[in-house]
Amino acid sequence: MEITDVSMTTVTMAARSATKKVINSPETCVDDNLRGVVAVYPALRLHPKHRVITLRAKTDSGRVAILGGGGSGHEPFAGGLVGRGMIDGAVAGGIFASPPTGHVLYGIAQLYKYNSGGVLVIIGNYTGDRLNFGKAIEKAKIAGIKVEGLIVGEDVASSHNKTGGRSMVGEVIFYKLCGAMALKGYDLATIKSNAAEANKYMATLGVCLSACSLPGQPALFEIADDEMELGAGVHGEAGIKKMKLGTAKEVVKIILDQILDHLKLKAGDRVAVTVDNLGGTSYLEMNIVSAEAKDYFESRGIRVERVFAGHLKTSLEMHAFQICVLHLNKTHGDMWLELLDAPTGALGWTGGEASKRGEDVHGDDETLLQTDGLKLTSGPSLTIEQQDILRGCLTAAANQLVRSEDLLNKLDSAILSYLETASLEYPSNVLWQLSEIAETDMGGTSGGIYSLGLSAASQALASATTNEPSAWLSAWERGMQAITKYGGAEAGDRTMLDTLHTAAATFRSNLNQDLGDLMRKTSSSAEAGCRATAAMTAKAGRASYVASGYVHDEDAGARAAAIWLQAVLDFIAEVCKV
Repeated sequence: MEITDVSMTTVTMAARSATKKVINSPETCVDDNLRGVVAVYPALRLHPKHRVITLRAKTDSGRVAILGGGGSGHEPFAGGLVGRGMIDGAVAGGIFASPPTGHVLYGIAQLYKYNSGGVLVIIGNYTGDRLNFGKAIEKAKIAGIKVEGLIVGEDVASSHNKTGGRSMVGEVIFYKLCGAMALKGYDLATIKSNAAEANKYMATLGVCLSACSLPGQPALFEIADDEMELGAGVHGEAGIKKMKLGTAKEVVKIILDQILDHLKLKAGDRVAVTVDNLGGTSYLEMNIVSAEAKDYFESRGIRVERVFAGHLKTSLEMHAFQICVLHLNKTHGDMWLELLDAPTGALGWTGGEASKRGEDVHGDDETLLQTDGLKLTSGPSLTIEQQDILRGCLTAAANQLVRSEDLLNKLDSAILSYLETASLEYPSNVLWQLSEIAETDMGGTSGGIYSLGLSAASQALASATTNEPSAWLSAWERGMQAITKYGGAEAGDRTMLDTLHTAAATFRSNLNQDLGDLMRKTSSSAEAGCRATAAMTAKAGRASYVASGYVHDEDAGARAAAIWLQAVLDFIAEVCKV
């Protein structure tokens, strides 16, 4: 495949530095890539002098073989799509450059050697491919090889061109349709005719958020942070229009409005949708785009029979995606759908059994978790006066967190809301409810840690026979043990446990002292335990993933634990003064 519209970037490219890639050299990257394909998938055969990958064969299959190919840089296209049920061979050119005629001719001859039904060559609609593949086909016919070529292209952005739209990810769909037909025993003329008909009912359009770069060179063009290119190609060329970047829903609508109009789709029609990752789009983005595409059609009464998504025909590391739509018309739609569903051994195809449409029944089974995990009355109960003290402790802790810039995210407001109506008669139930709040309102790792500790402490209080400080200490220690068991951290690892362990040790050694003194000494130890983390090397938690040179202050989790723990202890100490 040839590079288009690169000349206009020459001046600006010189002023920008080359982007980073893990390769041996720009000169060897294509051949190194092909070696990698067969290293990972040794069932395939590499013909290195001609940059051809084929299925391994020893005898004549008697059927038609499908040959694909084009420039490199689009992986897994095309070598990664070689497999039973897709293409039988692929010819690789240089990065974004059409393979030479001689290499294509070799690929045709190699496939015909083991597939006497003939060879169908799928040709991307680019000038270089049309010329080089076309010349190879004519030479093969002169040599007596039964071969036909089919030029395919479905790009909406370039559909006004005299030669038709560029070949985008739809080329991969033709690999799948033709490969499945070949495996079913269709003859050469029928496969070509059916594929040509499908081309009339296919359209692709995409957007680009950031450009790719050729190995050893800078990005091919620039896009502002708040912009996107509509209709960008797969060779690093810019799109037909710059637009402001919107939400996934808005961007998908922009794309599909044009496809809808191009294919003249209406309510009651059926489609198969392919969302192609052009290299640098995250799985998260791809899933969101796929969902929005499905919602777009179904909100308009158009039935989405299949959604395929993934890296199919890429453009190196380009942060972009395309949406390809195949209208499953009344005449051929069922057959095309059957061919798309047919099994294949090609490593790059993302469809499969899980892609088939089933019942659209989604939702949660709300009956599964309809239990609080504890009886409503478990463990020792508190007097009204003790409940007031507990309420004051929790309120003080929550208010202190509010003043400490949301160190524990939404936990502070959730606790205050809970206290407005909660019964505090049974502390084991209170801790259990707090563990649920930590899980649902905090979320993330912190929420999990606090939820584990509080639920374990709750179970300890549920089996206690008294509300004495020793019972609360046992619950405290049980909570720390649970955090260590599942979180992996221990005292000295520069985490919240350093605050909790230091304070708990002081609490245990002063159990026989006056309650007020016990609270004040424990509070001081909590502060000391927290401050000590500033000199520690992180061995667990997120900070352990960062080089020690970047970690200077006390651990944030240890400080958060000190804030709420000191608030509770100081509140009780003040109550004891009264």
